[in-house]
Amino acid sequence: MVTIPEIIPPSPQLPDDPQQARSDVRLLTEGSLIQSDGYCDQPYVVIATDGAWVCVVTSSDSHEGDPSQRIISRRSLDHGLTWSEPVDVEPREGPEASWAIPLVLPGGRIYVFYTYNTDNLREVITDTGTTPRVDTLGDMVFRYSDDHGRSWSEQRYTVPMRTFDIDRANPYGGKVLFWWSVGKPEIVGDAVYISASKVGGFREEGLGLQRTSEGFVVRSENILTETDPSAITWTTLPDGDVGLRAPEGEVAEEHKLVGLSDGSLYCTYRTEVGYVGAAYSRDGGRTWTDPDFARYASGLPIKNPRAATFVWDCGDGRYLLWHHNNSNTWFGTYRNPVWLSGGIERDGVIEWSEPEIALYADDPQTSMSYPDLVHDDDRFWVTETQKSTARIHPLDPVLLEGLWSPNVSKDGLLYDSVSADQLPVELPRLQLRRGNWRVEDARAGFSFDLWLTAGSPGRILAEQRDAVGQGWILRQVDDDRVQLTLGDGRRECSWTSEAGTLHADRRTHLVAIVDGGPKLIMFVADGRLQDGGSDRLYGWGRFDPDLRGVTTADSVQIDQSVERLRIYGRPLRISEAVAAFRAG
Repeated sequence: MVTIPEIIPPSPQLPDDPQQARSDVRLLTEGSLIQSDGYCDQPYVVIATDGAWVCVVTSSDSHEGDPSQRIISRRSLDHGLTWSEPVDVEPREGPEASWAIPLVLPGGRIYVFYTYNTDNLREVITDTGTTPRVDTLGDMVFRYSDDHGRSWSEQRYTVPMRTFDIDRANPYGGKVLFWWSVGKPEIVGDAVYISASKVGGFREEGLGLQRTSEGFVVRSENILTETDPSAITWTTLPDGDVGLRAPEGEVAEEHKLVGLSDGSLYCTYRTEVGYVGAAYSRDGGRTWTDPDFARYASGLPIKNPRAATFVWDCGDGRYLLWHHNNSNTWFGTYRNPVWLSGGIERDGVIEWSEPEIALYADDPQTSMSYPDLVHDDDRFWVTETQKSTARIHPLDPVLLEGLWSPNVSKDGLLYDSVSADQLPVELPRLQLRRGNWRVEDARAGFSFDLWLTAGSPGRILAEQRDAVGQGWILRQVDDDRVQLTLGDGRRECSWTSEAGTLHADRRTHLVAIVDGGPKLIMFVADGRLQDGGSDRLYGWGRFDPDLRGVTTADSVQIDQSVERLRIYGRPLRISEAVAAFRAG
């Protein structure tokens, strides 16, 4: 018998989608590489007086806490696009040198302060045994460079640290100090301040997780003028035997401070209860206000997991706060995306804006942290690390300006119910066809801006869907929530706002934002980005990255309770949603 092969006709060639993918400066991999070999942490930058950027990194040949952990530096002459080969600040031969923080003086000298395992301890007592992690103990030391970071002093100098109650309660009675620092030194007036964290003990054998921690500051009043490093004077603050503690819980760590216009200090730090800790000092760090949570201008506390949260001074009474806008209470993959809030100093207090997404990675399991802000030529960059790869990223000046001064924008407006018939609205596709079998992430998005009042659950507020479920729908659900559902005919994704979003006795301004970069759905209600409140760890939800397009030929349908609906063919910035509410 002769078998005749089956002939399969070729599939018809489908045309490529004409829409172009949107580049996104917030995407993690768009940044410029600083280091990607071995372990790399705290990539912090100072600008030398010769114009070069000098980056110091805590590095090792293997992983965090490895015996090869050391301090290296690199220089860049092109705003971080490329970097020189590393120079050892502290060599790999050990003992461990960790958590470097640089300072450049007006005269040009660069100091690098870090934790140094001076006594070369090889294990530490924990609650249940011992841990081989020995990189969060020892002395605070420094070296310096007088040639713009090309080489470093042969001698190492020690900064004295006064013991607190938390030190005397550790397993060694304070003879060994557990501590580390992540906050770059700050020049405030005629003094330099270094914020750091003391540790009382470690929880679990082999992990070395801090059981108790609190903040402290060392201040020098002569480092700006004294050229002999051995003659620099240091004072440990605050006064007394107790440091900067958490408003709740026993963990307050990774303190970062800035100066205010009147010489006051403001300090932020991470906690284990899901919020950013904060305190003010009005007397140079000697005493501090009672610990509280950093708060938005609305008065609500700023969410953050047990992850670094840094405040930066941007000049002219403006500040930035790095955080992660969720209230997970443990380590893990809760550091993606990164959010920034803008601060304005008013009457000695920083008022924080609603946050914007500054960075994200496509893989939700990717975390980025331990950042630094670089301010040069009226532009801003931010560094970050995933512990094995460190990068630097330019920050969008429009995004930053919106954080400090929100403005209404009509850019991308596709539809306005007060001036248009209920015609089909073509929303950008989220995935673009590139040949029969390949799709490209468009990194696009869209937004729905509504003024409305509450009605009964199940009510459809607005929709544009066809018979197979392709399109979108906004509906009121239980507890005066609003749910947005997106469908491409293959799958559906939805996210629901917080309880009490809508009100029967007054109008609500609601913006539902679909951001195809990080693949998030967000709600901004009456000028506040919903963060989940006490009911949810997150106020935002992720949608399926394989969701394609939601445009149909059907018309937009609007419920009579919706006074106005505007549809934008792009994800509005949070600041734009805030400005739209304020504009009424």
